[in-house]
Amino acid sequence: MNPIHALYDNLPGKADRAAIHDGLVTLTHGELIAHVETAASDLIRRGIGPGDRVGLCATNSWQHVVAWLAILRANAVCVPLNPRNGAGLNNDLQARAALAMTLHDTASSDAMDKTPNALSIDDWIAGDAPVSRLALPPILDDPTATFAIKFTGGSTGTPKGVVQSQASAAAAMASLNAFYGFTPDDVNLAVAPLTHGASHYILPVLAAGGAHVLLAEPSREAILAELKTHVSIAFMPPTLIYLLMAEAAFEPTDLPRLRHLTYSAAPMPPARIAQAIARFGPVLGTLYGQTEAPMTITALTPEQMRNPTLHASVGQAFEGTPMGVLCADEQVRTSNAEGEIVVAGDLTATTYLDDPVQTDQARHGDWLKTGDIGRLDADGRLFLLGRSKEMIISGGYNIYPAEVETALAAHPNVREACAFGVEDTTWGERLEAAVALHDPSGDLSELTAFVRDRIGPVRTPKTLHRLDALPRNPVGKVVRADVIQLVHPATRPADVRTETLETAP
Repeated sequence: MNPIHALYDNLPGKADRAAIHDGLVTLTHGELIAHVETAASDLIRRGIGPGDRVGLCATNSWQHVVAWLAILRANAVCVPLNPRNGAGLNNDLQARAALAMTLHDTASSDAMDKTPNALSIDDWIAGDAPVSRLALPPILDDPTATFAIKFTGGSTGTPKGVVQSQASAAAAMASLNAFYGFTPDDVNLAVAPLTHGASHYILPVLAAGGAHVLLAEPSREAILAELKTHVSIAFMPPTLIYLLMAEAAFEPTDLPRLRHLTYSAAPMPPARIAQAIARFGPVLGTLYGQTEAPMTITALTPEQMRNPTLHASVGQAFEGTPMGVLCADEQVRTSNAEGEIVVAGDLTATTYLDDPVQTDQARHGDWLKTGDIGRLDADGRLFLLGRSKEMIISGGYNIYPAEVETALAAHPNVREACAFGVEDTTWGERLEAAVALHDPSGDLSELTAFVRDRIGPVRTPKTLHRLDALPRNPVGKVVRADVIQLVHPATRPADVRTETLETAP
């Protein structure tokens, strides 16, 4: 069933309940649906039909939510575009997606340089219905139909277009419902960009009769103000959680309604997990997914997170989403094994845009190959080790950057870390790492000894590079290639300061 049906679930009981809070604007569920249907009707009047691709480039706002839902209600396909991409990349993505039109807000206009058939949602969704409102067509229910086209973060190259089906989106929504158990009293804090994974929360929360608080900018003051009042659920990347923990003015008793703080998009070291639980209370959980299998491959609940031995895990697979690892003998195993993580079920009903070859290469029979390397314990709990393409072979040993970064990040003075391999005549590949420190004057040799004690000499970087900050792409992911370019450049920019420490073999 098309996930947009969820907008209308339990409507008699929720019509007068708040659905959206955005600054001074509050919309009830009934008012939200009226705005959505008005906008969907106008899209159809403008020539948008079933299957047409509509771009959406906007910061978090009530108009963004209305536009997103209106695209779906018109049976069209939403193509989210990150306002932080910049005009050059967004121009390319719009062309690749062959968009019929693009909706954007005023704040994102600079990111929409060469947009054909553009429409500003600030002017378009202003509360006034079109002069002649067209009747809306029935909702298209087709599990194979395209629900959205989303571009990957591109942290290792050109972003890939992922075509997500109705079946995939519905599977993600069902798993989110199972994980959170949404209720009419839930208030979700939408602070992560709705152009990315956070959009998956919109429909299940609304289906339950809950509400969303929308924040365009993730300022610590604004986030904490919402957490201290009525927010019960929040989804954030680890970096944002770290920023909040740097603010000393809160403790669990200050967050009376918060029952679920979920981190995703990047791993969180066990030491940071313990710190977050101490600051926010026993409400921390995690989700593991990717654009090709959105949001919900595995999960670790707040109850499970209370067990410190599970802090390095991302949990177990959701019901209806088989998960295993593809081992060296080409067999898929679901416990006591290590290899490339593979997933099956409706969640993986996705393809790569205009690239059947890459789509086929990403499959192993009925399994989707994620490109991530993981280890499964006897109970089928997953522990992430790194990306298959990022594995470093140094002196005959296989080393995954993620395990090195986790060890570095466990040191209290390390703000962020990135491990990588460089060609070396002795080792084949030489393990190195760049770190950004809370105290820039920290001793790198002491950090090296700390890592050696934790994971041994083989996985201890032979060179450490000190940077003020690690470079990130528009979706906030550290770009390994950019880190390497900073520390091993043909010419180093004058405003980039580095310091290196060579360690003994």
